[in-house]
Amino acid sequence: MTYTSSSVSVTASVRFQTKLKETKNFGDALVEIFSDLVQLEIVTWVAHEGDTSHKAGNRLKTTINLIDGDIENELGADFLQGSPYAELREFHEIQVAKGSETIANNLKTLVDIGQKVTGMLAGESEDQEVSAIGVSSDRLPSFV
Repeated sequence: MTYTSSSVSVTASVRFQTKLKETKNFGDALVEIFSDLVQLEIVTWVAHEGDTSHKAGNRLKTTINLIDGDIENELGADFLQGSPYAELREFHEIQVAKGSETIANNLKTLVDIGQKVTGMLAGESEDQEVSAIGVSSDRLPSFV
């Protein structure tokens, strides 16, 4: 997963590591990352000459609030029935389904990791826990 801020792209892993180094607090670093994982936004857009970003009217946009389950869809005029890009609606729907599935898998993985970390903090063997979740100390698995 990649985040863009002030035209600088930073992965969730880098943001987590940076926050962990700054605060020396695992919980704070996790909260920092989890706060950005609340919404899934999927955009399909048609770039016209000179476009550098998507705008209402030339995009299909679906926003899913993963906590509340709210789903918001935006359908640009370029994608209405009979318009030149109407066939991209099915493509967008497939991407939304894949995105939802990916997020569900990632959340399950995060819960599993959280349980393993809790076990480690409770004094269980670190080697046993790390091998059980299949990660090295410097990398978390990603399904995105």
